[in-house]
Amino acid sequence: MEYLCGKIERYCRENNLISEGDGIAVGLSGGADSVFLLYVLSLLKEQWGLRLIAVHVNHGIRGEEAQRDQEYACSFAGSLGIPCKVYKGEVPELAKEQHMTEEEAGRTFRYQCFEECRKESGLQKIAVAHHQEDQAETILFQLLRGSSLRGLGGMRPKRGHIIRPLLGISRKEIEKALFEKQIAYCQDSTNLQDAYSRNLLRNRVIPYLQREIQPAAVPHIVQAGCHLQEIMEFIDGEAEQAYHRIVKKGIGTRSMQEAEYALLPNVLQREVILRMIQELCGQKKDITATHIQMVCGLFNGGTGRKVMLPYGIQAEKSYGFLSLYRKENMEENEGNLPYLGENIEFQKEYEMLLGEERHCFIVFEKGGKEKIPGNNWKKHCTKCFDYDRMGCMPKLRFPENGDYMWLDQAGRTKKLSRLFIDGKVSREQRGKTLVLAEGHHILWVPALNRCSAYYYVTEKTEKVVYAYMRDNRSKEERGAT
Repeated sequence: MEYLCGKIERYCRENNLISEGDGIAVGLSGGADSVFLLYVLSLLKEQWGLRLIAVHVNHGIRGEEAQRDQEYACSFAGSLGIPCKVYKGEVPELAKEQHMTEEEAGRTFRYQCFEECRKESGLQKIAVAHHQEDQAETILFQLLRGSSLRGLGGMRPKRGHIIRPLLGISRKEIEKALFEKQIAYCQDSTNLQDAYSRNLLRNRVIPYLQREIQPAAVPHIVQAGCHLQEIMEFIDGEAEQAYHRIVKKGIGTRSMQEAEYALLPNVLQREVILRMIQELCGQKKDITATHIQMVCGLFNGGTGRKVMLPYGIQAEKSYGFLSLYRKENMEENEGNLPYLGENIEFQKEYEMLLGEERHCFIVFEKGGKEKIPGNNWKKHCTKCFDYDRMGCMPKLRFPENGDYMWLDQAGRTKKLSRLFIDGKVSREQRGKTLVLAEGHHILWVPALNRCSAYYYVTEKTEKVVYAYMRDNRSKEERGAT
């Protein structure tokens, strides 16, 4: 036991799992692994100045057996002088409500309870009892479900508040230590059932590999996972730099140019796409290598190709850009979009989004032609419109069906939708592009820097509407674009 405790302590130090004075919620099912974990941490408690709370979760599945485990967990924790909190739930009902398997629902409920205890008790960490065999199961499971390179690395020693101090030791070492110390533990009968995929790996596949192919299969699989984790740490650093360099963030959108994406190595292309999806949905569970490949495949087709991803995310290729967005957000923005307000007001500042992340502010003012410096009626930062030709005050709004713009003073017009196509504005962005309109006649599309020829200021113009644009970027940022 002394040797094993030293091995676990070294593992914790090497992976920065525990700090002096930590408060730790320790998952205690009553099984061998969790009993051993709590016992070892109790031995390290004084040396590290730890505050420990055992957390037992009754899933409401195994009836009397579950009650037995609960009573034993509380009794064992008490024998070590460690308080034990008990949480109860009805996992079968949760699984039905959330459309999960009982295995998934149980895990979700369990970690919710751990986190609740951690927060309520002011603790820093959550310790769980995964060991080498659990790691080997995880790696094989991820391999079989078509996971990415990251998933093939298996569980990390530390993820957020969760620590896994036993990942460096085997199940046999745990059981031998408990036997030597004559420490009892509970047996979960469901672990012997092959109804769960992980149980099949644990009870059938891994023993077969050890018996028929390689006795050291488990440590070899775990070692491969460690190497993959090291590789992923390097890839993550490179992907982070590439992501910030080429991905543009918008309100509920992420996009990048095909030309910049094509310069990345394949492995970084996949990681950048994964990060785009993860940022939009807030998680990456259920995102598989197949989904990533579907998005990569968009670049092999023409404009307008789309793929649907988990969590309602849609990916679309449009005019050399790849855009990702939530489908429901787009549906809300389609059709008759709401006006920002009534007719524009003079001397009022309006905030507008030009492109996906560049903001500018516009103030409208009415005056005579004399305000135009040197009669420069097409000055870039100030837009001028013939007020005398307006039938009513224009409005700032989103595009509508039937919108058009005059191309020249001879009266040729073009639909706004065609202007967007010509300007290579993706379909995903068109519904969110503000325009200045008089009815369906579009005076101005700031994002395209296009104005209607009908409202050009001429020699005959007496009154002018000025639109003063103020970019919120710094001089350095403006000079870089």
